[in-house]
Amino acid sequence: MRQEKQQQAGAFAMQRQARLMAQAMNLCGDETDAEDLVQEVILRFIQEFGRKENLPSAPSGEAWLVRTLANLFFGQCRRLRTRMNGARDPALSAEALEVEPPPAYEAITSEQFSEALDSLSPKIRETHDLRAAGRKYEEIATLLGIPVGTVKKRLHDARTKLREYLQTFLTPGVP
Repeated sequence: MRQEKQQQAGAFAMQRQARLMAQAMNLCGDETDAEDLVQEVILRFIQEFGRKENLPSAPSGEAWLVRTLANLFFGQCRRLRTRMNGARDPALSAEALEVEPPPAYEAITSEQFSEALDSLSPKIRETHDLRAAGRKYEEIATLLGIPVGTVKKRLHDARTKLREYLQTFLTPGVP
């Protein structure tokens, strides 16, 4: 019975693999890292819902997958930042000290990013969430009943507002 539940959970997650991969590529920018991230999310989904009586509804399950993907990514960023801060310890080898500092966006915590998302208007947030879930512009336009140009404008506005909001958490003088 448990194996059957795990198979159902795995099938649910695998049906959304392409969307997860698109989201992971947006976050990571590297295909190998994105694939690793998606694999980890699918594994966690199976572990979480493979032992429960029922799978979540499609929207809830998709939201869980996307949120877990983002949380895992930001967790990896925090671990990298911690390792890099440790590399500044003079007791460590000179080889470790040659690591480049992380980009400024890695200083943003998942809580700060969630706060920034919450600052978006409902229409812009809904459009952003659909795109973050891996939906294409045309698909978003159809789902929301708006022109593709409006989708593009809302996403542009979302990126601009998120950038401005998150800038307040960065060190002055860091791009």
